[in-house]
Amino acid sequence: MRAAVGAWTAALCLAAAGRLDAQADPRLVSAVRAAQEGQSDSARAVVQRLLDATPPTDTLYPQILYTQAMVASSAGDMRRLLQRVSVEYASSEWADDALLRLVQMDYATRNYDGAARNLERLRTDFPASSLMAQASYWAARTYFDSNKPQDACRWLADGMAKAQTDVELQTQLGYLYQRCDLRSDSTAAQAPAGPGAPAAGDSVRDTSRTTAAAPPANAPPSAAPSPGAPTPPAPAPTASQPPAANPPTATSAPPAAAPPSRGARPARTVYRVQIAAVGTRKAAEDAARKARPLGLTVVTVQQGNLYKVRVGEYPTREAAQNAAASLKAKLGGTPFVVSEP
Repeated sequence: MRAAVGAWTAALCLAAAGRLDAQADPRLVSAVRAAQEGQSDSARAVVQRLLDATPPTDTLYPQILYTQAMVASSAGDMRRLLQRVSVEYASSEWADDALLRLVQMDYATRNYDGAARNLERLRTDFPASSLMAQASYWAARTYFDSNKPQDACRWLADGMAKAQTDVELQTQLGYLYQRCDLRSDSTAAQAPAGPGAPAAGDSVRDTSRTTAAAPPANAPPSAAPSPGAPTPPAPAPTASQPPAANPPTATSAPPAAAPPSRGARPARTVYRVQIAAVGTRKAAEDAARKARPLGLTVVTVQQGNLYKVRVGEYPTREAAQNAAASLKAKLGGTPFVVSEP
């Protein structure tokens, strides 16, 4: 019983997120507003009277059904009405919205398979829907939570390319897309090296000039031969005494450590705040234009199909986190800290 109440509460919260201005008829707008103000019974009565007075063939009918779902008294009634809109009135302008609400309800109740079915139907039947960018957010959460990261990343990439004018949604999608970046980095780090390739993280130095000419570190000093003097042959080893690579001497010392490379310095980490991750260069420039008046350094980094807009240059993560909180108040969205070498 408690689980059912929790699921219904979550469904109501998701339904309340529906856009009030999406309703075209003023009577429906009034009914939705009444429900939001706690007058649910009155709202349902108004919608039911309007539904009874409207022929099912009227273009207003699916909108009334959708509104009736938004003010329904139970999750079961809400689901039934949304399914009617998406199936019986699939050609109406409310069918894609009904499918997205069904996705949200399924996600709220952890019915990830049901959410995935409605998401793929939304993608197949309504590819040009204005809700596809918003649907990609719910698709990413659904597929990440059901352990299908490839599907989640596919939806995120499409969503960020379509959410060009919604900076807040771009930021939310970019935040989720970090999991795709981390997954790619992890896969590359675990990839087996080819023959002769250095291990991940190893630096590569060119030693071709010194390998042949460098003598052994503990070889004894020898006098330079006089010009034209023949080189004495090395004594042949006996059967009981194998040749020694480095003959010991009375004053031999352990080999000296090689001097450090002149250019080897510890990398300095720079912390920035990412304010957007978008699919086009124009959208990235729009986000950067909003940040420039703040007097901060703006950097746009292209990674795969994304343009990531980052601001500032902070010496510590704590300083960047403080800046992120300030940027959230000034720019909105969900800024977060990233580190760069």
